[in-house]
This record gives sequence, structure tokens and C-alpha cells, in this order.
Amino acid sequence: MIRKIYIYPLSIIFGIFLYYILFSSNFITPDYSFGNPQNCVEIVNYSIGDTLKDYKYPFSCDQDFYYTGFENFTKVFEETYNYQARPLYILGGYLMYVVVSSLESLLNIDFKFTTQLSIFLYQLVIINSITAILFNSFKDKFKLRIFDYISLLILVMLNPIYKWGLFVPSHQTATLLLIAFFIYFSSKKDIEVDERIAFLFGLFFLFHRSFLISYLALVLFKNIKRLLKGKTYIRNGYLFIFFLLPNLIYESFIRFILNRSTYDANTEYWGQFVWLYDFIRGKVRYESEWHCVTIPENFYCYFKDFRQMILYIAFPLLLVVLFFAVDYVVNKKNKYMYLQNILFITVCLFLFWSLIGWYPPVRFNFYSIGHMVTLLLMLIFMSQVTVYEKTIILISSIFAYILIPHWNYPEINLGINMLGTYSLLGIFIYLIVKTYLKLNKTKV
Repeated sequence: MIRKIYIYPLSIIFGIFLYYILFSSNFITPDYSFGNPQNCVEIVNYSIGDTLKDYKYPFSCDQDFYYTGFENFTKVFEETYNYQARPLYILGGYLMYVVVSSLESLLNIDFKFTTQLSIFLYQLVIINSITAILFNSFKDKFKLRIFDYISLLILVMLNPIYKWGLFVPSHQTATLLLIAFFIYFSSKKDIEVDERIAFLFGLFFLFHRSFLISYLALVLFKNIKRLLKGKTYIRNGYLFIFFLLPNLIYESFIRFILNRSTYDANTEYWGQFVWLYDFIRGKVRYESEWHCVTIPENFYCYFKDFRQMILYIAFPLLLVVLFFAVDYVVNKKNKYMYLQNILFITVCLFLFWSLIGWYPPVRFNFYSIGHMVTLLLMLIFMSQVTVYEKTIILISSIFAYILIPHWNYPEINLGINMLGTYSLLGIFIYLIVKTYLKLNKTKV
């Protein structure tokens, strides 16, 4: 049994290494905004005392909203608080802030960047939670060890959402968490969706609203044959009440106990998804460079962005295709368990995000297809028998991901880098090792 709590300090070391690669070395352009103020994040210089001066760190245009909630959780209940719809996420950041600030007081440390440090450690908690859930999902079918666990952690951290999101308060880091939830529960054949699971997903709906899609996908995946025959509708309708219960309690508390109105910036400010209702009424209320709020314009914008996203993750995607091809050529009958689960949730999320109506570069396509690529690399990695094969796949994946720029990068179609090219050499080494191992097995 792996004592996963010991992995968290290791993830801190990985996080510091990523910071060096992204912000202190000259390997990659660290600027998130690339001169476009709409891209929200810029790199600024900070100083800590007289010893550490002019170190670079990202400054997010919306971080003050997050900071106020992380530093004082009661701000969440104020009217027009931007992130009132994600209280569980804010609560997690607040608890981490309390822990860090308490340790500073205990050790009598005067540190000006407590909130930034808390966010870094909090995002690592989310990353470690994703790794633990995926590991526990996969361990039933694969013989996994500590090396496998650490490798999964590295693959999650190198995913661009986490590589760049590790240092900012944005809750985009929840997008793989909701997929991990789906994979875990969908992979357990002895687990049926019941009141407890519905309530759990409903609770995490207050962490990230897309847990709704994760839950509905789970219900469909578990019951698709019975649903097609017109069965279980009453049962699932009853369970959906348990899913809605945490949000009903939360909103009732604000409305009836605090006597305040609720606020959701995603819909009221950005018009996400609610544009569909406007379209039916023949109205257009939301306009910007990234808004596409008529049909089929929304699909055109979404698929245009999808093409950019494919270019953005070209190297990891090419690795997946070539690794699968090599396995098919050498093994012929090799079956990848969990592939159906991964593809199912990917399709569900891909269709869901196509209707958001607001399509900034790459990110919403990445929440489905981009995460799918990372999960497929994990699947290929875990399907290997020897540590040699796994090491080749891990190193190739590191090379493919490590120098990928932020998704706001305006020249995505020119995003060829040296390490990404070297990652493809791993395919040939993998083919040689795979063939050698098969020939030796045949002789035996």
C-alpha cells in the first residue's frame, strides 16, 4: 500500500522545479498575456527582503476576487461577489490560507506573500487529489507501484492547465478533477449511483459547476441500456434531487437567512450558456471578441478553436497516436482498459463546452480533448509490463509537455520546440524495446 501523504512534499519540489523552468530559465516565454490585456495574466517582479529581488511571478487580473475570499471566507456571501457560485473551491483556499498564516505566526515569520504561497500549496492539494483518485481507479486492473504513482503525478503536473495554473488562483484546475471522479465511479462495476454518490457530486457542484456534466455522464454510462428501454427514469429523477440538495441549501441560506440575492458571474456577466435562452427570444446581449452567441456561429467558433487546440498539443497528441500504433503493430490484440470510460466523458464534455457561447483561446476545448490526451498517455503508460517501456513513455511525455507555452500564445501554429521534437525519438526506442521483449518472450 502506497502512503500517498508522503508524495505531497515531493509535489512541492516538482512545483518549484516547474517554477524555475517557466519563470527563471530562458527555456520558455513565461508571459501569459503576450501583450493582450484580455488575456488577464501578466508577469510582474516581486522582492522578498534584501536577499531575493526581482523574481518573476504571474499576476492575474481576477486574483483580487479570489484573494478576498481566500483571506476572508465570509466575503463569499456578499452580493455581487464574483465567485459566489463556487463556495467549496473558495473554502478550500481559505482553509489553506488559515494553515499557512497560522504556521507563519507560530514560527514568527513576517511574509508578505502568504496568499500566493497558500494558492500554490492549495493547487498542489488539488493535483494530488486528482492523482490519488486516478491511481485508485486504475490499480484494480494494473499492477501499480510507487514509481507508477509518481509518474501519474508528473503527467498531471505537466498538463498545461496545471503547469500554468499551479501559480494562479483560477479554478480551472478542477476540470480534470471532475473527470477523475467520473472515471473512478464508472470503473467500479460494483458501485451503482445512489443517494450518497448523487449528494457527493452535488457537493462538488459547489466546487466547479461542470460536476453536473460529470454526474449526468456517470448516470448515463451506468444506466444507458436501461435508459434506452425507458427504465430507471423515476429512480434517477429521485437521485437528482440529492444532487441538487447541497446547492439548494447553499442558495436558501443566502436568500432566506442572510436575506441577500445570489450572484453567478459566469451567467450574469459572461453570459455563459444563458445566451441560448436569448437566442430563442431573438436577443443578443453579450458581445466581445470571443463571444459567439448565435447558432450555428457558436459551433463554428468552437471548432475553429478546436483546430488551434490540436496544434497547441500537437506533440503529446502525436505521441498518443504513435504509441497506440506501435502497440498495435507489435501486440496486435493489446486491449486498453478504461479507454471506453475516457472517451465517453470526453465526448460528453466536448459537446457541453460547445454551447458555452464564449470561446477564448484553447481552454474550453482543452477541458475535454486536452485532458483526454493526458489520460490516454497515462493509459498507455500503465498498460506496459516492464519499467523500461514505462520510462520511455514517461520521458517522451515530459519532453512533449514541458516547453508547451501558455494557451494564450498567439503563434500556436509555430509552437515547434526542440524537446517536443526529441520526444518523438522515444517512439523509435519504444518500438525497438517492444520488439526485443516480444522476440525474447516468443523464444521462451
